Amino acid sequence: MIPDNNSGKGRRQKEWLGEQERAFLDSLIARSGVINRLIMRLYLDIDILGLDRWYAYIRRLKGKKRWVNLLSYWPLRIIERASAIYVGGSLTGAEQETFSRICHIRAFELSRWNALVFGTSTGIFCFTSGEFALWLSSFGTIFDTSLGLTSWLLYSVGIVSISVDIWRVIDSFTRNKGHMPFGLFPLVINSTTFLKRITDRFRS
Repeated sequence: MIPDNNSGKGRRQKEWLGEQERAFLDSLIARSGVINRLIMRLYLDIDILGLDRWYAYIRRLKGKKRWVNLLSYWPLRIIERASAIYVGGSLTGAEQETFSRICHIRAFELSRWNALVFGTSTGIFCFTSGEFALWLSSFGTIFDTSLGLTSWLLYSVGIVSISVDIWRVIDSFTRNKGHMPFGLFPLVINSTTFLKRITDRFRS
């Protein structure tokens, strides 16, 4: 939901962003599905109305009060940066462009760091879990077949995930492009965007 410009929250966003920039961001966010609209509006509040304004306030402080605020600010900013790379880097390529305007990380960097950090972790998890399932299947129990299939599935998911992430990293360097990763979380959050695109296509 777009905040009413007559409300306190709407006035703060309008004042902090600038009227044209806010209208432009709203138009970009409106192209997304319900889930990703909520995500981007949440980060709009966290980054621009929250942490960015807080940091601007801290820069005006001096002495002990400045250091106390900085000690509180930086842990939250680090958590926000990590979550922005994970969540923002999981959006569709077009939505990463919009998200980059909110969190001030270029879209191809969102995609790159998402692939390097979280993609690598996903690959390690899949291969480790697959190896564990394969080891369990060697004990000669009634679950041998299902464990063997599980290990094969985990290996397959790991290979696809790593292949997609390698391509994302390469394309982020060669063409400065951001892309959606392979995985359950990206599929879930982007599902309403895909649905919106399909319905919009049928309406046009």
